[in-house]
Amino acid sequence: MAYEGMMTQAELERRVGAMSDEEQEHFRLLIHKLVMCYGEGKAQGVFIIGRAEDQVAGVVTLNCNEMEASQLMLAANDFFGFLNTLGAPPKENFN
Repeated sequence: MAYEGMMTQAELERRVGAMSDEEQEHFRLLIHKLVMCYGEGKAQGVFIIGRAEDQVAGVVTLNCNEMEASQLMLAANDFFGFLNTLGAPPKENFN
């Protein structure tokens, strides 16, 4: 199955080959997580791609429906909210 704008195998290989070792290791982790959503894998995911400054993103659900995707995104929001406040001074210090 091909999608409009999909890169060729040669382009993919060129781009992966141009990545640093750290980027390639992170890419391998991403591919592993994606594969776990297909076939025998039971994982579910929501892939969000865009640029924060544009405030526009594309969303692809992986092995889940819209309700499950919403639950996953709420859990991710809670996680990042926790990370963003980790080490922050108590709210009493802001008064």
